[in-house]
Amino acid sequence: MEEIELSHHQESVPKPEQSSDLTRRKPVSFLGLFSAADKLDCALMVFGSLGACIHGAALPVFFVMFGRMIDSLGHLSSDPHKLSAQVSEHAIYLVYLGLVVFASAWIGVAFWMQTGERQTARLRLKYLQSVLRKDISFFDTETRASNIIFHISSDAILVQDAIGDKTGHAFRYLSQFIVGFAIGFTSVWQLTLLTLAVVPLIAIAGGAYTIIMSTLSEKGEAAYAEAGKIAEEVISQIRTVYAFVGEERAVKAYSSSLKNALKMGKRSGLAKGVGVGFTYGLLFCAWAFLLWYAGILVRHSKTNGGKAFTTIINVIFSGFALGQAAPNLAAIAKGRAAAANIFSMIDTDSKPSGQADGETILPEVIGKIEFREVCFAYPSRPSGVFEKLSFSIDAGKTFAVVGPSGSGKSTIISMVQRFYDPTSGKLETELQYSFTFSWLIHRNFTRFYIIGWI
Repeated sequence: MEEIELSHHQESVPKPEQSSDLTRRKPVSFLGLFSAADKLDCALMVFGSLGACIHGAALPVFFVMFGRMIDSLGHLSSDPHKLSAQVSEHAIYLVYLGLVVFASAWIGVAFWMQTGERQTARLRLKYLQSVLRKDISFFDTETRASNIIFHISSDAILVQDAIGDKTGHAFRYLSQFIVGFAIGFTSVWQLTLLTLAVVPLIAIAGGAYTIIMSTLSEKGEAAYAEAGKIAEEVISQIRTVYAFVGEERAVKAYSSSLKNALKMGKRSGLAKGVGVGFTYGLLFCAWAFLLWYAGILVRHSKTNGGKAFTTIINVIFSGFALGQAAPNLAAIAKGRAAAANIFSMIDTDSKPSGQADGETILPEVIGKIEFREVCFAYPSRPSGVFEKLSFSIDAGKTFAVVGPSGSGKSTIISMVQRFYDPTSGKLETELQYSFTFSWLIHRNFTRFYIIGWI
């Protein structure tokens, strides 16, 4: 049995470059989110967008029909037969509108969710395939800066959320906003302009309420977290607490933390009450002002009651629709940022070490393995493992690798398996052909009997 002894030494080598994951990636474009779509996905997105837009436009159309019905109830109250016929006609129209809303809502939601599932599954598969095709050095360096599992799970969920129903909802609310304001300006433009001056006040009040509540909620959660931390420390060190008779002190500390959380809860309740009351009070005052002005327009024969009502409610609900579209647009922005991590991995796809194009696959490899002045350092370590290591293993020989911990015994096997390539020098067989570990397993060449490491 032949033997080689390795000594433990370290030599400085240039430090590997930092991973590109440390730099902030630019989010992909909106259309870039759908780069994994095929022809079926494109058809699903087109019809899903069309259904979402029809669904959003249905509510302003409903308000128009409802306003006409109200106007008919006022003008035809003296003629029961005409009133009944007119109401029946409007009721049939509303039934038709309901069927259209049913079909468009189903298409707008189901098609977008279906294409989101399909495209995200395709991205997950491409991402995993790209990771599995990386060199071993990739897992020694870049995986420390980029969380691969996080990208394939949490980031993929954000991308699926963005290209799924959130995009459909965004199209729906934007369609409602555009159609509602278009109907308002074509119906009674004076009321539409006045409503435009009122809606921002309601939006500002609602936004301020949301910001204050989120801030107080975060402070309350922090206070409860601090109280939970105290309880966790006491329970984990219960023997020490008992030994020093610290039960009362622990209870006082926990009670003090709960008092802070209670203060945040009282402030949150007060802010919520004032915020909701102020928002709805402002809304009702706006309705009173708009209805008063609508009465003036009706009195001067510039419009009728149905059109005035339709215009007011259309513009107000259209303004709310724009606010409802904001969370969906934010989800799309998060998906664009998350997609940058996934696409960067897919775009930097590479072949593993030793899989060069046009390589020669031998029917059988019989011969010795020879290291010729091999120098090697792991990509993630600043110190060299080998410095001009030279030895040879003849076919059929038993060979022992001896050395202290960290001297490179496992590294020799990894280099024979072609997980790593030498920094300099040569690793050759008797026939001087390169080979891959998977090919060697397929050819039953790797008959290494590892008894133990010294």
